[in-house]
Amino acid sequence: MRSVLVAALLALVLGVAGAIAATPAPTTTPGQLTVGVDLPSEGFQVGVVRGSQVLYARGFEIDLARALAARLGLARTVFVQSRFDRLFSPGEKPWDVAIAEITVTDARRRTADFTRPYMSVDQGVLAAQTLRVVPKTIAGLRALRLCALRKSTGAEVARDVIAPTKPVLLVGNVSTLMLDLQTGRCEAVVYDAPALGVLKSRVPLRYGPFVGVITTGERYGIALPRGSALLQRVDRELGRLIADGTIARLQQKWITIHLEQLPVLR
Repeated sequence: MRSVLVAALLALVLGVAGAIAATPAPTTTPGQLTVGVDLPSEGFQVGVVRGSQVLYARGFEIDLARALAARLGLARTVFVQSRFDRLFSPGEKPWDVAIAEITVTDARRRTADFTRPYMSVDQGVLAAQTLRVVPKTIAGLRALRLCALRKSTGAEVARDVIAPTKPVLLVGNVSTLMLDLQTGRCEAVVYDAPALGVLKSRVPLRYGPFVGVITTGERYGIALPRGSALLQRVDRELGRLIADGTIARLQQKWITIHLEQLPVLR
C-alpha cells in the first residue's frame, strides 16, 4: 500500500512539473513570441519589411527565434522591425525579446535585461573597391575615412581603438552602411566580422578586400525589456538550445565564412 501511495505521489509531482513546463510563456500576445529585429544583416536576418512589419524573414537569428518560440510552447513567431539602438533602449517595447546581433555590454545592461550569450564575435574591417592600398595594421587604418553603425560596438572600436584622423561617419542602419561602402563614401567599414564576412562571400565584386579582424571578444545576447517576467524562462530555453547543438547547427547553416582564416589586425 505504501509503495502504491509513493508511486501515486511521484506521478502527481511529475505530472505537475510537466504541466508547468508545457505551459506557454506569458507573452504580450498569448501564444505568440514577438521579436524585435533590425533587418537586414546578411546571414543573420534578411527579408522583406514594410514600415515596422516584417513580411518575410530568414537567417540564423530568425531560425533561432523560431526555435526559441517552440521551446517556450508558443505556436507563432512575429518579427517587428526597429532601429538597432531602440532594441536595448529604456521604455516600453512592442516586442517580447530582441534578437539582432546585440553585444552585451555594461552600458546596455542598464537599459535592458540580457540572456546568456549565444555567439562570440569580433569586429571586422571591410574595404571599398576604390581603396588602392589596403592597410595591414590598425595604425594603417587611421588615415582612412571609416564608417560604422551608430551606437554599435563597431563605432566604439573605430573611434577608440583605431582612432582615425578623420571623424568616423556614423549611419543608422546596415543597408546605408554597406551602400556608403559600395559607393565610396567610406573607404572602409567597421562592423561585426561574421556579417561582413558573409556579405563579402556572397557578393565578392561589390566590395573591396576584407582587411581583417580586430579582436574584441564580444558576445551576442537576447535583449528583453528591463524587469521582464520572461527573462529566466527565455534564458533557460536558450541554454537548452545551446546544449543540444541547435545553435551550432544553425550557425553552420547560415554563417558561411571561416573567420579563423582571416588576418588579425594589431
